[in-house]
Amino acid sequence: MLGLMQNFPLTVSMILRRMHSQYPNKTVTTLRRDIYHQATYAQTVARANRLAGAIKLAGFRQGDCVSTLMWNSQEHLEAYLAVPAMGGILHTINARLSEAAIQVMLGETLPRLILVDETLAPVLRKTTLPASVQAVVVAGLHKDAQQLDPAVEGIPWLDYETFMASGGPEFNWPELDENEACGICYTSGTTGKMKGVVYSHRSTVLHAMSMLFADGIALSEHDTCMTVVPMYHAHGWGFPYASCLAGAGQAFSVRQSDPKTLAALIEYAGVTLATAVPTVWINLLEKLRSGEIKPDTLASLKSLPVGGAAVSADLLNGLLEYGIKVRHCWGMTETSPLGLVSTRRSWLNDTQWAEMSMRQGLPQIGCEVRVITDKGTLAPEDGKSTGELQIRGPWIADAYFDPDSESRRGGENCFDVDSQGRRWLKTGDIANISPDGYVKIVDRSKDLIKSGGEWISSLDLESAMAEHPAVHEVAVIGIPDPVWQERPLAFVSLVDNWDQPQPDFAAFLEARFPRWQIPERFVILKELPKGATGKLNKARLRQITNSA
Repeated sequence: MLGLMQNFPLTVSMILRRMHSQYPNKTVTTLRRDIYHQATYAQTVARANRLAGAIKLAGFRQGDCVSTLMWNSQEHLEAYLAVPAMGGILHTINARLSEAAIQVMLGETLPRLILVDETLAPVLRKTTLPASVQAVVVAGLHKDAQQLDPAVEGIPWLDYETFMASGGPEFNWPELDENEACGICYTSGTTGKMKGVVYSHRSTVLHAMSMLFADGIALSEHDTCMTVVPMYHAHGWGFPYASCLAGAGQAFSVRQSDPKTLAALIEYAGVTLATAVPTVWINLLEKLRSGEIKPDTLASLKSLPVGGAAVSADLLNGLLEYGIKVRHCWGMTETSPLGLVSTRRSWLNDTQWAEMSMRQGLPQIGCEVRVITDKGTLAPEDGKSTGELQIRGPWIADAYFDPDSESRRGGENCFDVDSQGRRWLKTGDIANISPDGYVKIVDRSKDLIKSGGEWISSLDLESAMAEHPAVHEVAVIGIPDPVWQERPLAFVSLVDNWDQPQPDFAAFLEARFPRWQIPERFVILKELPKGATGKLNKARLRQITNSA
């Protein structure tokens, strides 16, 4: 017998309707060029209506992709709402990627329209756009901006406000299947190759709902949320959608993440909760301790869910002295991204909680985790036995986007199927689970480097450097960094007949990689260490680095 309940689709349009009906007076604050711009949720929804209408007039058909190359802002939030709610797929482009990588992604997603921030327009102008693009719409233009070129390579470039005004004040939002795609984000994932993760309406709404649970992020209508993590990165860790659903106010600093700017925005908007990688809060804590930022400026700020890298005890305890609670979190683009949150269980005493709070946390309600040893067995939850962390749940990826496959499904080797036929995402992280259920990430099974919350592929760097005529062998590892948590370090052995000065490897890599991915140091060795099988021994290189 089937349950006798209403078939009520969980879609982004449901979030949009709730914003308008329940929280019309809540405010979105955007700090751009030292000017605070504010709009209510009612005004935001009205602008999303117009944006959807304008996109439809531009030739949009349900199921089309619309790409954004934008920072955190009011306009980006409008795209978050309008594109999925009208039946489109929102592709948020990582602004830190190279033009070549962006071109590859656009060639796979084939967007009908691209929305770009004015400061990122030069990046897009260097990129060959696919024939699917009908127009490029530039947001954030100010009165002193240069006149937009009417067209580039036959594609019109339009001002965002003018473009949006072409849409009508009302839009007839369609009824959508909750299992249809609503967004796509690219990630290096557990291997170096970029792969698309496609979110459904259902997964997006359930993920947003989970962030409202008391034993989780506990986001509520009483909060004002400042999303500092880029909105192009795993949908801003889900905070924009969760804030809209909860009725929490929102604050955006566009591309700025320096302590002075964030402190000013926190004070102006009354921010209670903010999220970013640890580097951002390390810098803020230093300014608090030095007296450059007065604690009273941050009086409203109470909670910092932090992910992207491990949180140090100094950061956690240091901010707690100012009444700011840091909450350890873990996730991946493939997990929408929130998978683990560190919250205190009722039976833990202060000493036990001090230890558990340094772990990445407990699985969010709706998610299940396990650790599989290198022998393929289930690791006991003893806080010591390690293996690869695997996760499953309603907002966990079931496949990667493969545009060349008829089913669009790919990456089967990144998933595991248990004896009951249930699929688990293989995270590539090495972890253990405590008897109380807290997960600790202890290492990575792959040689990806996580710098400032973003992945850097050591394999990609090695492949590029191997093309230099002076290079005999190369190995890139991640080393601890006090600011970015990890930075790449390259070890190189030169060809025997190289008799010239040491090459400028950084300059050689600049044509292939954004600057933040390029190592600051290149160590020349006569020979790189090898293992018993002749494979480069990165463990030995790490030992050399640690003992230096």
